[in-house]
This record gives sequence, C-alpha cells and structure tokens, in this order.
Amino acid sequence: MHKKYLSLLLPLALLAAGCSGSRSRLQKAAGPSDEIVEAEGMAPYNAADVPGSRAAALAAAQRNAVELVVGVYVTGKTRVEKAVAIENRILAHVQGYVKRYQVLSEGKNGNVYKVRIRALVSTEKLHDDLDSLGLLREPALGNPRVAIVVHEWIGEKQISNGEATRTLMQGLIDKGFQVVTLPSSIQRENDPVEIARTLNRGQAELVVAGLARAQSLGYEKKLGGMSSYRAAINIRVIEVGSGQVLSTVSQVASGMEGTPEIAGGKALGKAAELAVVDLASLPEQLSKRSLVTMKITGLTSFEKLSEVLTALSALSGVKDVFMRSFNQSGGEAHLEFHIDGISSQEVAGQIVKTGGTGWSIYQVEGRTIQLSASPAGR
Repeated sequence: MHKKYLSLLLPLALLAAGCSGSRSRLQKAAGPSDEIVEAEGMAPYNAADVPGSRAAALAAAQRNAVELVVGVYVTGKTRVEKAVAIENRILAHVQGYVKRYQVLSEGKNGNVYKVRIRALVSTEKLHDDLDSLGLLREPALGNPRVAIVVHEWIGEKQISNGEATRTLMQGLIDKGFQVVTLPSSIQRENDPVEIARTLNRGQAELVVAGLARAQSLGYEKKLGGMSSYRAAINIRVIEVGSGQVLSTVSQVASGMEGTPEIAGGKALGKAAELAVVDLASLPEQLSKRSLVTMKITGLTSFEKLSEVLTALSALSGVKDVFMRSFNQSGGEAHLEFHIDGISSQEVAGQIVKTGGTGWSIYQVEGRTIQLSASPAGR
C-alpha cells in the first residue's frame, strides 16, 4: 500500500478502535471507577446529511449513557432541584465521562436516525464532579413535626400554655423542629400515648407530653418578700402511630422574683430550656428508626439497577433513596432509604415484583433487606 494512503488510514483506524472498540473490550469495566451502560440516542434524519444525523444521534446516545449513571447516583428530587447545574456542568460535557464506546446498532428508523451504544463511563470523574456541585450529600434528617402537650402548674394553680410550653416550643423551633397544634378533635387531657396513636404521620411525627410543676421553696421571709420557686419538668417523647415512647427527659431549675407567678414561671422556663438541650438529638434518633438498608445481589446490568432505583423512589412511603455502592463486576448494590407508612417487608415484595422473573427475597430482618436478582445471586 502506498505510504501516503497508509498515513491517512492509520489515524482513522486508531480512532475507530478507541471509540467503538470490539464487543469483548466492553464486556467488563476497566476498574471499580468505571461502569458499562447501554443507551440509545436519536436525531432527526436528514437524507442530505446522513453523517450529520448519525453524529447527532451518537452524541445523544453518549449523553443518555452519562445521564443514566447520574440518575443512579443522584436522587430524583435533587435532579429536579439542580437540573440547571447538572445540565451545564455535567451533561453539556459528556465526552469527558465516556472513555470509549461500542456501537451496537444504528440506522434510519422512520424520520429519525437511531444509534445504540455500549459505553464505558468514568464514574470516578463523574462522582467527583457531582460531589463538587454538592449533589452527592446524604439527605438531611429533616424537620420532625412535634405536637406539645405539657400540663403546667404553679403551686396548686394550673397554667394554660405557660412558660414551660412556650419555652419548649421556641427551643424546639430553634433546633429545627416544626411545632404543630393538635387537631380540635383531640382533647389535650387524653392519655398522651392514645393521642400519639390517634394522630397520623401526615399531622406529626412526635408528641412531646408531660408535666411541669413549680413549687414554692418557702423562703419569702428570709428573702425580704421575694418568692423563690423550684420547677421540675418530666416529659416523654412518643412516636406518632405506634405510641412507642422513644425518650424520657427530666430536669429541675429554680427561679426567684417579686411575685409567686413570675418566680414560678421563671423556674418553669429554665427547666424547659434544659429539657430542650436533651431533646436536640431526636431528629437523628427518629431518622435511624426509619432508615432501611437494602442489599441486592445478582444484578445483571447497570440498567437494571437504574430500573430498581426508579421503582423504589416511586413507592409511596419511600423517600431519600441513596445508593451507597455498586460493584458492577459482582452485581452487588447497597442502598439506603427512609420509610414512612410502609414496612420493610412490603418494600421488598414490591421491588421483587418489579424485578420480575428470577428475583426473590433472601431476607428481611427489621430494617435490613436482602434481595437476590437472580438464583445465582444468593
């Protein structure tokens, strides 16, 4: 062959090898930082410019390959909220994430040109770029809704919405809680556990209930007529729905003022302030109670994992789906999510149903789910 033609053909051959590759070259990812995905792209067919139509369809296929990986690592809610950032910083630069690809099929289909590829996507770079945008942060614990039912007394006099209640309310709001009022159909005098069982999770997650009482220390004469009171507050934190007591808090404090009412109120407020400090860890406790971990083995493809994540996120009562890890060569994925109003067993059953033939529940124990996507995956 003429040297001149050889010099022209060699770069083209290298380009073809780097872009399309052989089928065997893309059977396994090069390492844990890569994922192999299949994606299809299409573009309007222009008979006068077939190469242009093909190039546009190929670019769309690469974009869809990267978008598929983004969809696995970033929650649907975050994708909606950060759509512009993802478009401008990630999807507009897909060539930087697709290491190489293989064209599986292509051709005219009606008025469009279609290209289907198998692509090797660099998840390490994609992960770093998504993380730099703040898109891989775990979901916040949220702001639990709390109903406060505290009965207050100063001496033998009952106080309605006194200093302890007001201090608890403001303190919890400052800590990130949402304080809600009880529905008019529920009496505050009812047993707090029954109140929690009567409420639903759409109204509140927690009921903070108890007794706050301030008593005179009897030092008026020694203190020149000033009133000195000591208050004790004892409260329970009760989970709505189950009625289970999650935590108990007890605090005492003193207050001295010119009148019994002011001194008693001051003591109640101080005791409530101390109680708020003890309640600060409640969001984390509540989150742990609703956190479910799921392990799936035997996954045959990245696309199947994407389908599972989509189905899981769409389940009523499932939120904040977060993928911890995915080993493509071993077909094993580890997921975390929160549940509300749905059991771990129900979630497992729904995902197995979505998975189809070969899927089975290996084990459901408490908040831990293990699924097999194929008989060999057990």
